Formats: sequence, C-alpha cells, structure tokens
Amino acid sequence: MKRRRFTRPQMREIKRHMEKENKRKIKDVQAYNRLLALYMRMLGKRNKEISEIVGFAPQYITELVSKYINEGMKAILTDKRTGNNRNMSVSEESAFLEQFAELADAGQIITITVIMEKYVEIIGKPCSDTTIYRLLKRHGWRKITPRPTHPGKASEEEIESSKKSTKFTVNYWQKCTEVGETSLSDTKM
Repeated sequence: MKRRRFTRPQMREIKRHMEKENKRKIKDVQAYNRLLALYMRMLGKRNKEISEIVGFAPQYITELVSKYINEGMKAILTDKRTGNNRNMSVSEESAFLEQFAELADAGQIITITVIMEKYVEIIGKPCSDTTIYRLLKRHGWRKITPRPTHPGKASEEEIESSKKSTKFTVNYWQKCTEVGETSLSDTKM
C-alpha cells in the first residue's frame, strides 16, 4: 500500500503549529497528540512507532493523515464531539413533561410511545425510545411496571397435569410419622 506524502506547504504548516503548541500551554491534549502524530509521520516514522508514543491505534494515524490532507489543519485541531446533545433544555423538558403529569394525575396510563410521538412533534426530527427513557430518568419519572406473567410460564394444561401427577406422592418424613417411627433421640441405648 502506498504511503501518503505531505507537500512542502503542508510540512511547513505542521511544523509551524507544532512550534506554536510547544510555546503556549497545552489546553487540548488530544488535539496536541493528533498534531504530534502528524508531525512524527512527517518525519518518516511508521504508524506502529507513532502509536506506541501517542497512544492511538495505527489505523487511526492513517485516518488522521487522510483527514489532514483532505480537510486541513482545522480538522485536526478542533474536536467535533460535543456534550449535551439534548434537543431541549432541562427547563423545557420539565415544561414538556407537565402535560403528561396532568394526564397521570387524572388516572390515565402514559406509555413511552405517546410521549415519543409528542416529543418528535415538538423537536421535528425522529428519535429513539432511549432518548425518552433518559428524559424520564432525568426528571425522576422512571417507573417500570412488571410483566403480568413470566414469559416462560407453563400453559394451564401443563400446570394441571403436573398437579395430578404430584397429588399422590407423599413426603418420606410424612410417611415416617404416620407409621409411627420414632426419631433417634427418643430411643434409649
């Protein structure tokens, strides 16, 4: 497989960013490690060597090089992952759940599907039921009702036939007491 090579302007850009990162205090360690992986790749090191130093998988280093060549330095230095991907703020979620609290107080049983339909209607895009379960858990609504019967429960016919076969079996200890046998403590030696 052919190794991708950096152009001279790309090499200068990587060097410039490495010098800049070394001079100032490092804030994003992962971004620095991605830049360091590019720098070491530029110096001619193999992916396995780089992965041992930086802590990334060798395949990821290849992906970083491709990402840099296709998208530029911004793709390496910025982290696109963000937290709090909620569609509503916590206060908006509380207001949303109020309508269901009123229905619950009136005695209606509310299911996830009903809540999810309203939620999708408000946010305007589909979501999974996990999103709704997490929303309910955040607001203390997580109440799971048990199943009415066990899924592996025997049929009524099997239960009746089992009762008939065990009806006439007598416990050994019951048999001993009916016959009148005495225990070892009652006997004298």
